Amino acid sequence: MKHNLISAESLKQMQATGEWPVVHSELLENKYNDRYKRAGELFDVLNEDIFYALNDINDKQKPTSTVVYDPNIPNKSYAHQYQGAVFGYDVDVMAGPESWNSDTVGKDYVERRKCYIYDWTSKKLPFELPELEYFVEMHNDFKPVLQYYADTCYSDQKDTWNKNLYKLMIIQYNVPTAEENTRVEHRKHNTERFGDEHCDETLGGLHLGENFIEFHAKNTLNSSWEHIDGLEQNSMLWMFGEHAERSGWIPTYHGMTHNSNPQHDTRYSIIFDLQARYNGE
Repeated sequence: MKHNLISAESLKQMQATGEWPVVHSELLENKYNDRYKRAGELFDVLNEDIFYALNDINDKQKPTSTVVYDPNIPNKSYAHQYQGAVFGYDVDVMAGPESWNSDTVGKDYVERRKCYIYDWTSKKLPFELPELEYFVEMHNDFKPVLQYYADTCYSDQKDTWNKNLYKLMIIQYNVPTAEENTRVEHRKHNTERFGDEHCDETLGGLHLGENFIEFHAKNTLNSSWEHIDGLEQNSMLWMFGEHAERSGWIPTYHGMTHNSNPQHDTRYSIIFDLQARYNGE
């Protein structure tokens, strides 16, 4: 299936006029129209045991896990980072809204979970896990988009690359300790803790959508922060990373703002990163 792609000339014009490089995706509308439901199913089954079972495939690269603490608030902010030969997995934890400003940390917390799928994931999976294989196929289907933008936008720096990395991220923003009457407050806290404004240390990235609107980005013309129409439906957005500056592009600064709709619960976002490993690194 063909993708809607934007030429370098049009991208330059869009950056000059503040227009967002958003296009409709037939794949998202049709083949992947249940992607957020499937993301929920993935995180329902993905845990430490499953991670180790799927990543323990050879003695040279055993799966590992590390807990990284924020040095300033180690009891309120920490991350479980899992690395393996097949795919990656992170669980970031922050103290909840009741505990955040308290000297005593209670049982409330908010969570961000990430699953990372790479080029080699499909070839190295030791056994079937349909919840993961759905997104492995998504990686394969959308990788040509990243390859197109790598050729179109960054050809002048290709000689400096050792290789490219194509990393699909499925992200869950969760509020495990919220009650029905505190869910909005916990979601707001989650967004504030994990939604800081930044640009990614990448060449670029393909935003493949969110199940409800919280993503916002800085307009390249007037520097205003704007929500991007269509990401909660079947559109995708090309974003420029920090390393795009080497080729004259303006990085896409982005973050999240709280959506107070009480009907919303767990938030999902899907991002496909294009990274370069530079010579000598």
